[in-house]
Amino acid sequence: MRNFILTLALVASYTSSLFASPDGEALFKNKCGTCHTLTRPSDTSNMLAPPLQGLMYHMSESFSTKQEMIEHINSFVMNPTKEKAICRSVRRFGVMPSQKGLLTTEELNTIAQWMTQTGAKNCETKKP
Repeated sequence: MRNFILTLALVASYTSSLFASPDGEALFKNKCGTCHTLTRPSDTSNMLAPPLQGLMYHMSESFSTKQEMIEHINSFVMNPTKEKAICRSVRRFGVMPSQKGLLTTEELNTIAQWMTQTGAKNCETKKP
């Protein structure tokens, strides 16, 4: 009986980990990392979009609260326009394509939360 309970607990733990939502960093790397790097690379000739480190620098200068940043990220990513762009890099890269249909609202919110909490801090300490 004891082995049965232990086995059941292990199966339950494994099953719940299969359905747990990925963390913001993993989602960022998976969904956004094709174009956005975490930090500015030493060779910028192949950059497709501004790095997260630069984005968060401009976000912190443009918005006074994390909630404002999250709302902007959610709005911009799904409906990007030149007018909403806060980085001057829009001149270099253009406006990013909408991510409608590529990200769920939940995924985007998880990414935005991570970006404004731990993502920006992690970027500051990582070297390109």
